[in-house]
Amino acid sequence: MGQPVVTDLESLAAARAVLTEIGLVENQAIRLRPSSGHNSSLLLPCVGPTGVEFVLKYFVPPADGRFYPAGVKLEDYARRESAFYRYLDGIDPERREIPAPRTILIDPSDPPHWLLLEWIRSAPGPAEESLGLDQIFTALAALKSIQTEHLVGRRDFPLSHWDVVSYIDRVRLMYDAVLQVIGQRRWRRALDFFDEAIRWTESRPAVFVHGDFTEQNLLVDANGEPFLVDFERVGVGNEDHDFAWLWIHSTRGQDWKRALLARWFATRWGSDRIKSEWGIRAALVYLALRRLRFGSLSQGVDDVNAARNLALLDAALGGGPDLFPLPDA
Repeated sequence: MGQPVVTDLESLAAARAVLTEIGLVENQAIRLRPSSGHNSSLLLPCVGPTGVEFVLKYFVPPADGRFYPAGVKLEDYARRESAFYRYLDGIDPERREIPAPRTILIDPSDPPHWLLLEWIRSAPGPAEESLGLDQIFTALAALKSIQTEHLVGRRDFPLSHWDVVSYIDRVRLMYDAVLQVIGQRRWRRALDFFDEAIRWTESRPAVFVHGDFTEQNLLVDANGEPFLVDFERVGVGNEDHDFAWLWIHSTRGQDWKRALLARWFATRWGSDRIKSEWGIRAALVYLALRRLRFGSLSQGVDDVNAARNLALLDAALGGGPDLFPLPDA
């Protein structure tokens, strides 16, 4: 029997009860986006008795009537992020190497219901003015520096897997939901594409992956230093995944996105450039199919984003200048 639907108001009330329990007060003067991009958590800015600011991250329980990515266990989001913060506390408690908030408290439950984190005060003004290419590539380099061998195999750390083989495993779970939208020809083409992508990328070592590397999860403080947040999807896999995620989710102008892509490819030549293109395309094919699955399940034939996501799927499957519109040398 499924769990009862947990409304946003119920989750908000539960989060406020946590604040009361640990002796903090909600900071009504600060307004954040109310929930994570995948509706698995909500954020409450808060303040302690001495005026120190924090943020409470409350993990929303799974609910009937909501659709989550194929193959996901929602409770693992909380386990994964809590385990990552514990890992950071062990190797970099002052966050000198990894730009992330410091941990204040972690709920001891399994799975944890909440985290209390350091409040990072963002630079004033729109993110487009403070978050530039330098900050983005600084954050990407910090992620790449994390040694994956210290994380793999830990029972308390259910790492996500973002390699091409794992994309295929998730995509196969989407068959029933996406077939009527994309048709048999596109489905077959997607599977053939992944077979070829494996051949191009299988020799590359797995790296640490944030998993949801978007502008919403990158903060820049008043000193111009970048900080990463939202580690619910961290794992190992494709070295191009985080870049592809940021690049395709960004709503900035095409000139900026071309500059971002050019900087990514600037250190990748010959076969490394080709492998990187395959890595980006694989991430985008997976993302397009995931979006189409969500639209099919939640809206059926009325999915207003279906045409846009089909266009992304076709562009990623085809590659070439339609997907990678770099300026002429």
